[in-house]
Amino acid sequence: MRQGQTYVKASAQSGQAMAEFLVSMVMVMSVLLLAIVMLGKFNDVRNRTLMSSRYVAWERTVWTDSDGKKNLAADPGTTEGWSSTYGSAALSVAKADAELKAEVMQRVMAGDAAPISSLDRQQTQLASSQPAMWKDYGGHPLLASVNDVAVGTSETADPASAQSGVALAQWSVPTAAGTPYSAHLSLPTSTLQSGSVSISIAQSSDVLKRLWPKDDQLPAFSGLTFSDTNVLMSNAWVPDGATSNEQLFSEAVPAAHATLVPSGGYSGLQKYAPEISTLEFGRIRRDVVPPDRLNP
Repeated sequence: MRQGQTYVKASAQSGQAMAEFLVSMVMVMSVLLLAIVMLGKFNDVRNRTLMSSRYVAWERTVWTDSDGKKNLAADPGTTEGWSSTYGSAALSVAKADAELKAEVMQRVMAGDAAPISSLDRQQTQLASSQPAMWKDYGGHPLLASVNDVAVGTSETADPASAQSGVALAQWSVPTAAGTPYSAHLSLPTSTLQSGSVSISIAQSSDVLKRLWPKDDQLPAFSGLTFSDTNVLMSNAWVPDGATSNEQLFSEAVPAAHATLVPSGGYSGLQKYAPEISTLEFGRIRRDVVPPDRLNP
Protein backbone atom coordinates (compact mmCIF):
# COMPACT_ATOMS: atom_id res chain seq x y z
CA MET A 1 0.00 0.00 0.00
CA ARG A 2 2.79 2.47 0.80
CA GLN A 3 4.47 1.83 -2.49
CA GLY A 4 1.21 2.50 -4.36
CA GLN A 5 0.64 5.80 -2.48
CA THR A 6 4.16 6.93 -3.25
CA TYR A 7 3.63 6.17 -6.93
CA VAL A 8 0.37 8.16 -7.06
CA LYS A 9 1.91 11.20 -5.33
CA ALA A 10 4.95 11.17 -7.67
CA SER A 11 2.72 11.01 -10.73
CA ALA A 12 0.61 13.95 -9.53
CA GLN A 13 3.65 16.11 -8.83
CA SER A 14 5.15 15.23 -12.20
CA GLY A 15 1.96 16.22 -14.02
CA GLN A 16 1.74 19.52 -12.15
CA ALA A 17 5.36 20.35 -13.04
CA MET A 18 4.71 19.60 -16.68
CA ALA A 19 1.67 21.89 -16.72
CA GLU A 20 3.62 24.70 -15.04
CA PHE A 21 6.44 24.23 -17.54
CA LEU A 22 4.05 24.43 -20.50
CA VAL A 23 2.38 27.58 -19.15
CA SER A 24 5.76 29.21 -18.55
CA MET A 25 7.00 28.28 -22.01
CA VAL A 26 3.85 29.68 -23.63
CA MET A 27 4.36 32.97 -21.81
CA VAL A 28 8.07 33.12 -22.67
CA MET A 29 7.55 32.19 -26.30
CA SER A 30 4.73 34.72 -26.62
CA VAL A 31 7.01 37.48 -25.37
CA LEU A 32 9.81 36.32 -27.66
CA LEU A 33 7.45 36.21 -30.64
CA LEU A 34 6.24 39.73 -29.93
CA ALA A 35 9.82 40.91 -29.48
CA ILE A 36 10.96 39.35 -32.78
CA VAL A 37 8.11 41.02 -34.67
CA MET A 38 8.93 44.33 -33.00
CA LEU A 39 12.59 43.98 -33.94
CA GLY A 40 11.45 43.58 -37.54
CA LYS A 41 9.60 46.88 -37.27
CA PHE A 42 12.68 48.56 -35.80
CA ASN A 43 14.80 47.16 -38.61
CA ASP A 44 12.48 48.74 -41.18
CA VAL A 45 12.91 52.10 -39.47
CA ARG A 46 16.66 51.57 -39.51
CA ASN A 47 16.67 50.78 -43.23
CA ARG A 48 14.59 53.84 -44.08
CA THR A 49 16.91 56.00 -42.00
CA LEU A 50 19.79 54.78 -44.17
CA MET A 51 17.78 55.44 -47.33
CA SER A 52 16.97 58.94 -46.09
CA SER A 53 20.60 59.85 -45.44
CA ARG A 54 21.55 58.63 -48.92
CA TYR A 55 18.76 60.71 -50.43
CA VAL A 56 19.82 63.84 -48.53
CA ALA A 57 23.51 63.47 -49.44
CA TRP A 58 22.69 62.97 -53.13
CA GLU A 59 20.30 65.93 -53.24
CA ARG A 60 22.99 68.16 -51.76
CA THR A 61 25.35 67.31 -54.62
CA VAL A 62 22.88 68.69 -57.17
CA TRP A 63 21.13 71.41 -55.15
CA THR A 64 23.00 74.23 -53.45
CA ASP A 65 22.44 75.10 -49.83
CA SER A 66 21.45 78.75 -50.31
CA ASP A 67 21.92 79.37 -46.59
CA GLY A 68 23.16 82.92 -46.08
CA LYS A 69 24.33 82.13 -42.56
CA LYS A 70 26.99 79.77 -43.92
CA ASN A 71 28.25 82.42 -46.36
CA LEU A 72 29.33 79.75 -48.81
CA ALA A 73 29.13 82.05 -51.81
CA ALA A 74 31.88 84.23 -50.33
CA ASP A 75 34.33 81.31 -50.20
CA PRO A 76 35.70 80.52 -53.70
CA GLY A 77 36.78 77.07 -52.48
CA THR A 78 33.18 75.93 -52.00
CA THR A 79 30.92 74.84 -54.81
CA GLU A 80 28.66 77.85 -54.28
CA GLY A 81 31.57 80.26 -54.22
CA TRP A 82 32.97 78.71 -57.39
CA SER A 83 29.56 78.78 -59.09
CA SER A 84 29.05 82.44 -58.25
CA THR A 85 32.05 83.19 -60.50
CA TYR A 86 31.87 80.54 -63.21
CA GLY A 87 28.27 79.37 -63.16
CA SER A 88 25.94 81.71 -61.31
CA ALA A 89 22.89 80.08 -62.89
CA ALA A 90 23.61 76.98 -60.82
CA LEU A 91 22.91 78.94 -57.64
CA SER A 92 19.28 79.42 -58.65
CA VAL A 93 18.52 75.76 -57.84
CA ALA A 94 18.67 75.47 -54.08
CA LYS A 95 17.11 73.47 -51.28
CA ALA A 96 17.44 74.29 -47.62
CA ASP A 97 17.86 71.50 -45.06
CA ALA A 98 14.26 72.07 -43.95
CA GLU A 99 13.06 71.36 -47.50
CA LEU A 100 15.13 68.18 -47.68
CA LYS A 101 13.59 67.09 -44.38
CA ALA A 102 10.11 67.67 -45.80
CA GLU A 103 10.89 65.55 -48.86
CA VAL A 104 12.29 62.76 -46.70
CA MET A 105 9.12 62.69 -44.60
CA GLN A 106 6.84 62.66 -47.64
CA ARG A 107 8.83 60.26 -49.83
CA VAL A 108 10.83 57.89 -47.61
CA MET A 109 8.92 57.90 -44.32
CA ALA A 110 5.62 57.27 -46.08
CA GLY A 111 3.49 54.37 -47.19
CA ASP A 112 4.61 52.42 -50.22
CA ALA A 113 1.77 53.80 -52.35
CA ALA A 114 2.34 57.42 -51.36
CA PRO A 115 2.54 59.75 -54.42
CA ILE A 116 5.55 61.98 -55.10
CA SER A 117 4.88 65.65 -55.72
CA SER A 118 6.98 68.72 -56.47
CA LEU A 119 5.24 70.30 -53.48
CA ASP A 120 6.72 67.76 -51.04
CA ARG A 121 9.50 70.17 -50.12
CA GLN A 122 6.92 72.64 -48.80
CA GLN A 123 5.21 70.24 -46.39
CA THR A 124 5.54 70.79 -42.65
CA GLN A 125 3.73 67.65 -41.43
CA LEU A 126 4.41 63.93 -41.50
CA ALA A 127 3.15 61.97 -44.47
CA SER A 128 -0.57 61.20 -44.30
CA SER A 129 0.20 57.48 -44.63
CA GLN A 130 3.21 56.04 -42.83
CA PRO A 131 4.81 52.66 -43.59
CA ALA A 132 2.53 49.80 -42.60
CA MET A 133 5.06 48.37 -40.14
CA TRP A 134 5.52 51.64 -38.25
CA LYS A 135 2.95 50.92 -35.56
CA ASP A 136 3.16 49.29 -32.13
CA TYR A 137 0.86 46.50 -30.99
CA GLY A 138 -1.68 49.06 -29.81
CA GLY A 139 -1.97 50.50 -33.32
CA HIS A 140 -0.19 53.71 -32.36
CA PRO A 141 2.36 55.16 -34.85
CA LEU A 142 6.00 54.72 -33.87
CA LEU A 143 6.84 58.10 -35.42
CA ALA A 144 4.61 60.58 -33.67
CA SER A 145 5.94 64.05 -34.44
CA VAL A 146 7.80 66.12 -37.01
CA ASN A 147 10.15 67.08 -34.21
CA ASP A 148 11.28 63.45 -33.98
CA VAL A 149 12.96 63.76 -37.39
CA ALA A 150 16.24 65.66 -37.81
CA VAL A 151 17.97 66.30 -41.14
CA GLY A 152 21.24 68.13 -41.64
CA THR A 153 23.87 68.61 -44.32
CA SER A 154 27.43 69.89 -44.39
CA GLU A 155 30.05 70.73 -46.98
CA THR A 156 33.74 70.12 -46.37
CA ALA A 157 36.95 69.70 -48.33
CA ASP A 158 37.67 66.24 -49.67
CA PRO A 159 40.89 64.58 -48.42
CA ALA A 160 42.93 65.44 -51.53
CA SER A 161 41.88 69.06 -51.77
CA ALA A 162 42.59 69.52 -48.07
CA GLN A 163 46.22 69.57 -49.19
CA SER A 164 46.02 73.05 -50.65
CA GLY A 165 49.58 72.83 -51.96
CA VAL A 166 48.42 70.14 -54.38
CA ALA A 167 44.78 70.88 -55.11
CA LEU A 168 45.14 74.67 -55.28
CA ALA A 169 48.65 74.75 -56.72
CA GLN A 170 49.85 77.61 -58.90
CA TRP A 171 52.84 77.40 -61.17
CA SER A 172 55.04 80.29 -62.18
CA VAL A 173 55.69 80.64 -65.92
CA PRO A 174 58.44 82.95 -67.33
CA THR A 175 57.21 85.58 -69.77
CA ALA A 176 58.86 87.76 -72.41
CA ALA A 177 58.33 90.81 -70.21
CA GLY A 178 60.32 89.23 -67.40
CA THR A 179 57.44 89.18 -64.94
CA PRO A 180 56.34 85.57 -64.34
CA TYR A 181 52.70 84.62 -64.72
CA SER A 182 51.00 82.54 -61.99
CA ALA A 183 49.00 79.93 -63.83
CA HIS A 184 46.28 77.95 -62.05
CA LEU A 185 43.07 76.05 -62.68
CA SER A 186 40.31 77.33 -60.43
CA LEU A 187 38.24 74.38 -59.24
CA PRO A 188 35.96 73.95 -56.21
CA THR A 189 37.62 72.08 -53.37
CA SER A 190 34.86 71.77 -50.76
CA THR A 191 33.01 69.07 -52.63
CA LEU A 192 32.51 66.52 -49.85
CA GLN A 193 28.76 66.56 -49.22
CA SER A 194 27.37 64.95 -46.06
CA GLY A 195 23.76 64.13 -45.31
CA SER A 196 22.68 63.12 -41.79
CA VAL A 197 19.25 61.85 -40.73
CA SER A 198 18.02 60.96 -37.26
CA ILE A 199 14.64 59.38 -36.42
CA SER A 200 13.34 58.96 -32.87
CA ILE A 201 10.48 56.51 -32.47
CA ALA A 202 8.17 55.13 -29.76
CA GLN A 203 9.15 57.78 -27.24
CA SER A 204 5.91 57.36 -25.28
CA SER A 205 4.61 53.94 -26.31
CA ASP A 206 2.80 52.40 -23.31
CA VAL A 207 2.56 49.08 -25.14
CA LEU A 208 6.33 48.76 -25.53
CA LYS A 209 6.93 49.98 -22.00
CA ARG A 210 4.81 47.09 -20.74
CA LEU A 211 6.60 44.68 -23.05
CA TRP A 212 10.03 45.84 -21.84
CA PRO A 213 9.57 47.05 -18.25
CA LYS A 214 12.38 47.93 -15.90
CA ASP A 215 14.18 44.77 -14.86
CA ASP A 216 16.89 44.95 -12.20
CA GLN A 217 19.78 46.80 -13.87
CA LEU A 218 17.99 47.23 -17.21
CA PRO A 219 15.97 50.46 -17.60
CA ALA A 220 12.44 50.47 -18.90
CA PHE A 221 11.88 51.04 -22.62
CA SER A 222 11.86 54.77 -23.44
CA GLY A 223 12.11 54.85 -27.22
CA LEU A 224 14.83 54.37 -29.82
CA THR A 225 16.76 56.75 -32.04
CA PHE A 226 18.27 55.68 -35.36
CA SER A 227 20.88 57.89 -37.01
CA ASP A 228 22.87 57.57 -40.20
CA THR A 229 25.26 59.73 -42.22
CA ASN A 230 26.19 59.34 -45.87
CA VAL A 231 29.00 61.20 -47.61
CA LEU A 232 29.41 61.76 -51.35
CA MET A 233 32.27 63.47 -53.13
CA SER A 234 30.94 65.11 -56.23
CA ASN A 235 30.92 68.35 -58.17
CA ALA A 236 27.98 68.49 -60.50
CA TRP A 237 28.51 72.09 -61.59
CA VAL A 238 30.20 73.14 -64.82
CA PRO A 239 30.89 76.68 -66.05
CA ASP A 240 27.75 78.42 -67.20
CA GLY A 241 28.19 78.94 -70.93
CA ALA A 242 31.11 79.48 -73.29
CA THR A 243 32.19 82.77 -71.71
CA SER A 244 32.59 81.21 -68.27
CA ASN A 245 34.39 78.23 -69.77
CA GLU A 246 36.86 80.56 -71.43
CA GLN A 247 37.32 82.48 -68.19
CA LEU A 248 37.97 79.29 -66.22
CA PHE A 249 40.44 77.54 -68.49
CA SER A 250 42.33 80.60 -69.70
CA GLU A 251 43.73 81.01 -66.18
CA ALA A 252 45.71 77.80 -66.75
CA VAL A 253 47.07 79.00 -70.12
CA PRO A 254 49.71 81.67 -69.41
CA ALA A 255 50.08 82.68 -73.05
CA ALA A 256 46.47 83.85 -73.07
CA HIS A 257 47.45 86.63 -70.65
CA ALA A 258 51.13 87.30 -71.30
CA THR A 259 53.67 87.04 -74.14
CA LEU A 260 55.87 84.01 -73.59
CA VAL A 261 57.82 84.03 -76.86
CA PRO A 262 59.02 87.42 -78.18
CA SER A 263 57.83 87.99 -81.73
CA GLY A 264 61.36 88.98 -82.66
CA GLY A 265 62.41 85.38 -82.20
CA TYR A 266 60.37 84.12 -85.12
CA SER A 267 59.29 87.11 -87.24
CA GLY A 268 62.47 86.85 -89.33
CA LEU A 269 61.27 83.49 -90.62
CA GLN A 270 58.26 84.97 -92.41
CA LYS A 271 60.10 84.96 -95.77
CA TYR A 272 60.31 81.18 -95.53
CA ALA A 273 56.86 80.67 -94.01
CA PRO A 274 54.58 83.69 -94.38
CA GLU A 275 51.86 82.05 -92.31
CA ILE A 276 54.11 82.22 -89.24
CA SER A 277 52.84 85.72 -88.60
CA THR A 278 49.42 84.28 -87.81
CA LEU A 279 50.66 82.11 -84.94
CA GLU A 280 48.63 82.56 -81.75
CA PHE A 281 50.51 81.22 -78.78
CA GLY A 282 48.09 80.14 -76.05
CA ARG A 283 45.04 80.59 -78.21
CA ILE A 284 41.79 80.49 -76.21
CA ARG A 285 38.80 80.71 -78.48
CA ARG A 286 35.40 79.10 -78.71
CA ASP A 287 35.01 76.24 -81.14
CA VAL A 288 33.13 77.15 -84.27
CA VAL A 289 31.73 74.53 -86.62
CA PRO A 290 32.50 75.41 -90.27
CA PRO A 291 29.35 76.28 -92.23
CA ASP A 292 29.98 73.51 -94.74
CA ARG A 293 29.76 70.95 -91.92
CA LEU A 294 26.31 72.03 -90.85
CA ASN A 295 23.19 70.44 -92.27
CA PRO A 296 20.81 72.82 -94.01
